Amino acid sequence: MADYSSTILSNVYNYYQTNYSVKSSSRFDTHKKSDLKDIYNSIVSASKEEPVYLLRRSQDIAKYTIGMKESAMELSRDIASYGGKEAENLFNNNTLFSSNPDLVSVDYINNEEENENIDEVTIHVDKLAKPQINRGKFLDTESLDINPGTYSFDVASGSSNYELQFTISEGDTNKSIQSRLARLINSSGIGLNATVVPRVDATSALEITSVSNGNGDENAQPFEISDEDTSQKRGIIDYLGIRNLSQSASWAKFSIDGEEYTSPDNRIDIGNKYQITLNSESQSEDDTATIGTKPDFETIKDTVKGVVGSYNKFIESVSKYTDKQPRTSLLLENMRSSSQHYKDSLSELGITVNKDATLSIDEDKLSKTISELKEDQDPAELIKGFAQSTLRKVNQIQLNPMDYVDKRIVAYKNPSTEHFANPYVTSAYSGMLFNGYM
Repeated sequence: MADYSSTILSNVYNYYQTNYSVKSSSRFDTHKKSDLKDIYNSIVSASKEEPVYLLRRSQDIAKYTIGMKESAMELSRDIASYGGKEAENLFNNNTLFSSNPDLVSVDYINNEEENENIDEVTIHVDKLAKPQINRGKFLDTESLDINPGTYSFDVASGSSNYELQFTISEGDTNKSIQSRLARLINSSGIGLNATVVPRVDATSALEITSVSNGNGDENAQPFEISDEDTSQKRGIIDYLGIRNLSQSASWAKFSIDGEEYTSPDNRIDIGNKYQITLNSESQSEDDTATIGTKPDFETIKDTVKGVVGSYNKFIESVSKYTDKQPRTSLLLENMRSSSQHYKDSLSELGITVNKDATLSIDEDKLSKTISELKEDQDPAELIKGFAQSTLRKVNQIQLNPMDYVDKRIVAYKNPSTEHFANPYVTSAYSGMLFNGYM
């Protein structure tokens, strides 16, 4: 008997998963304890007031109720994906902005923080962080005035010391040894970048730049080059002139809302939420950048189109049942009436409510509205009311998909007496899953 029951149960779930279950899933398919408690309380409340009715058992009713609930769940997920199931979060699509990106640019640190509101701050850049630069002498590219041999020099970088060796051969030129040294430094991984700087007078110089702008001390230089105590021939440092400091490393100095800060880098994490990049120095006291969040209008445009598409998909899915379940027409009329309530705001976005309860969208008008409302209004506000109303309706369908089934009322609850919850409403829907197997 146990094996037979297990087989039936397995068939039930396989049938349900194959024919009705939405294949995709999202974080909105999970619930907190408080969500489940709210659902339970709603079921209890509905069960107290629901009249007693008789159902005509059929496979069509099972397909209808299961299909209705799955369609409602899919629309609910789609709307929630544009900000969440809480009304105040719907379409909260924000983007970081800088009022002066040439001075300061900004970006979220990671994707999880996207769309999060941040308080506006004003940034003044007193000084950019700069690396140490040692630029050597400009030497004739085709000549060479140092003897061949194996040379070496030392690089002190922070608490580490490195010795680099290379060989000068007959036939080498200033340009060739500068290029060889640049490759050696760049491939050594010691925190330095090197390049050969040419001039129009057929001379070139080796330029060495630190990767960092300091080593924990605002006044310390990131590296030092010498060859006084090296294992091979000396003299290449002074010959090339790369001991000379052309630019000192310096830390950035800036202020946020008047409070001064320093940083060894021009990229600074703020509150572990977003990162600012200092791009240039302020030319005056009034040369500032305001950092904050604002509605992402391109995203909102896509959101509006997405909501309309999901809504129409739901209406079309429900409409397939009107012939076999006449009360479905009542649902469609309710949805159309609800949409008509927001007709004016939807019309501003180029959205028209059709007689069959679907929506049509004029993308040109949508773009025009968004561009005109950028300065004084969030266009998402024009569709929030409609989306919230739709979300409430589909949540009701999820809670009790039996509402629009054609059924015969047997008895109403006496309005003058206290009613107690009974499992009839929800068990009727649950039983639909098993009708074909009993």
